[in-house]
Parts: sequence; C-alpha cells; structure tokens
Amino acid sequence: MTGIAFITTLAALGVIGGFFSGLLGFGGGVLMFPLLYYFPPLFGLPKLDAKIVAAIVISQVFFSTIIGGMAHLRRRRVHGRITLVAGITSATGSLAGGIVSGWTSEQVLLVLFGIISAIVLLMMFLPAPNKEQEEVSVEKVTVPLLPLSVCSLATGIVIGFLGAGNFVFVPLLIYVLKVPTRIAIGSSLFIAMMNTFSGFLGKLITGQIPLVLATSVVIGAAAGALVGEKIHSQVSAQTLRQIYAVMVWLIAIRVWITIVGFND
Repeated sequence: MTGIAFITTLAALGVIGGFFSGLLGFGGGVLMFPLLYYFPPLFGLPKLDAKIVAAIVISQVFFSTIIGGMAHLRRRRVHGRITLVAGITSATGSLAGGIVSGWTSEQVLLVLFGIISAIVLLMMFLPAPNKEQEEVSVEKVTVPLLPLSVCSLATGIVIGFLGAGNFVFVPLLIYVLKVPTRIAIGSSLFIAMMNTFSGFLGKLITGQIPLVLATSVVIGAAAGALVGEKIHSQVSAQTLRQIYAVMVWLIAIRVWITIVGFND
C-alpha cells in the first residue's frame, strides 16, 4: 500500500509541475525539484535524495515540454531562431552537466539551485517589455545571438546537474532581451525540450533514473501541461509575469533556508 501511495503522490506532484510548465513555459523543473524533495516526507512517505530528484525532474521536464511546446507552437508563440540557438547551446551544456552530476554531492546541488534562483530574482528587477513590445509578432522579434548563446550554454550545464534550470530562459528572454512574454514562454518550452533531452540521456546512460518513479511523475506532468497551456491563453502577460515572480521568490526562500540548515 505504501508503494501505491508513493507512486500516486508522485504522479499528483507531477500534475502540479506539468500545469505550471504549460502555463509559464519553464519546463516545471524549478517547481518539481522542491516538490519532490520536500513533500513526500510530509505525507509519511520515503524521502528522495537530491540526485534521485534531479534525475526524475529532468525526465518530467523533457516529456512535459514536448506536450506543452507543441500546444504553444500551434498558437504561433514559438520563435524558431531563438529556439534553435538557445536549444543547441544549452543542450551541449546539459549533456556535460548530466554526466558529471553523478559525482556531485547533494550539498553542492542544493547550493547551485539556490544561486540560480537568486540570479533569476535579480533579473526580475529589470523593466518588463512595454505594451508596444508585447504586441510585436513572432516574425519581427530579434535578439542578439552571442549573449543568448553564452547564457544558454551556462544554463544548460546547470540543467544537466539539477534537472532544473530552464526557468532562467523566461526571465532572460523577457527582462534582458525584451522578447514578448507569450513568445518567450512558448520558445522556452522548446528550448527546454532540446536541452533536457541531452541531460536526460546523460543521466539515463549512467543509470541515475529510477524508471518506475520517473514514469509516474511524467504521466501526471503530461496531463498537467495540457491544462496549463489552455489556461495560459486566458491570462494576461502581466499576470503571467507576476505569477512567475511570486513562485520563484517562494522557492528561492525555501531552498536557501534548507542550505543554511544543511550547513549548521
């Protein structure tokens, strides 16, 4: 019974991560990591260590971004050039990070997660695109490719380590490169799909993925991603940015509390 309850709980958590993946376009890893790491013990279920969580998360992100990304593509919210450049460079970093992560301690993974969360929060203090920029069509959106490539490579390495990190792309595109919010969200899902495949492959070939647990989360996340994308169309760009900011703030605070406690 405990095994069934454990699998069911993980699937339910997958629905939550998948929903925000479709709604906000960040793959869901930034939410799934703390959900899988902190929540099972609250229900009297076994605790997963950070390495197992990272392996499950990267599996969930890969499959939920396929579903959510295709839904956004049909609505013309995906920028091909941004997706291709950021996807390829971040995928290269993700493969390397996914392999090396097998020799990384749990404390290092938690600190890395906390640092990335703090960087994203700082990005959100930059001005958001104005109304005119938000209304630019996907065909007319342009970005400087060198900064995009460098940031994407670094983000990919983090994704390979943690199974999370694609949440960096949405604020990077919106606040730094001034891409319209909905196009940034749709493009980020395809970027996540590309880079998490290589990270997923790196963890799979090194035997880091618990297949039964990962499958339960993936199934839940797939259903959640479809619901999230449908609701996305009914929410304003400003509200989407506000939801994103609140979520990252809460997660960053919780992770840093854990880091401080880990070091005491």
